[in-house]
Amino acid sequence: MKTRIPLWIIGTVIAILVIVLLGLFFYGSYSGVGSSL
Repeated sequence: MKTRIPLWIIGTVIAILVIVLLGLFFYGSYSGVGSSL
């Protein structure tokens, strides 16, 4: 627990994950294969 991760790194990682998940969700639903995720 000694290694503290900067908040901006955590925020950036979370933002990237959210954007990727939303992109996959919308792309999958648009292509008609959203249920296969």
